[in-house]
Amino acid sequence: MNSDANTTYLVRHAQTAYSAHHVVNGALHVDIPLDDAGRAASRRYAEADWLAGIASCRTSGFGRTLQTAQLLLPGDRVPTTPDHRLNEIDYGSFEGGPWLTYGAWLVEAGWDAVPPGGTESWRGCVLRMLDGLLDCLTLPGPRLVVGHGLLGSVARWLAGPHPPSGATTALPVFPEAPYLEPLVLDEEELRRLVAEGRRQFDRPVDRSNAGRAVAR
Repeated sequence: MNSDANTTYLVRHAQTAYSAHHVVNGALHVDIPLDDAGRAASRRYAEADWLAGIASCRTSGFGRTLQTAQLLLPGDRVPTTPDHRLNEIDYGSFEGGPWLTYGAWLVEAGWDAVPPGGTESWRGCVLRMLDGLLDCLTLPGPRLVVGHGLLGSVARWLAGPHPPSGATTALPVFPEAPYLEPLVLDEEELRRLVAEGRRQFDRPVDRSNAGRAVAR
C-alpha cells in the first residue's frame, strides 16, 4: 500500500455486539465497546505493514473507535485525537434497534428528516462526517482515521463509480463498509471525494422516487 505523507487510511472500527447483529448505536451515553471478535481481529490487523508508518490518528468520540485505534497502534506511539464530527449518526428513538427498521423509516422520510427523539438528519450527519474527514489532512501523514460504518460506506461509494452530480434522486444503495479494511486515499483523492460528497448530498432530493433505494 501507498504509505507516503499524503496518505490517509480510513477504516471502520472493529466488531461490537451491536454491529455483529446490525443493531444501531449512535448515542454516546450507550457507547457499545468492541466484542471479543473485534478485539481479536484488531490485534491481527495490527501486524499489517502499512500500520508501521502511521504518524497520527483521528477517531470519533465513541470508545469503540478509540479501542480500535489503540489495538491497531499499540504502545501509545502515535498521537491520537478525537473529532466528534466523525461520530455515528444520532438514531433517536431507533437507538438500540435493528438497522433495517431505521433504514425503512429513512427511505420513506427522506435524508432531511430528523428521527423521532433525534437531533440530526442523515444528510446533516454525512456532511459533518465529510467535514471531519477533510480536516484530518491537517494531521501529519500517513494518518489513520477510525470511523463508523456510515462514513465508511459513503466514502467507498464516493470513491467508486456513481451517478454524476445531480443524478441521485433518492438515497443510493451504499456498500456495507468492512471492519478494519482501509480505504486508502492520497490528499487529492480525499479532497475530491469530499467535494463530490458535498455535490451529491448538499442539495434537495427528489421525493418522487422515495422507497426505491436504501442507504446502508
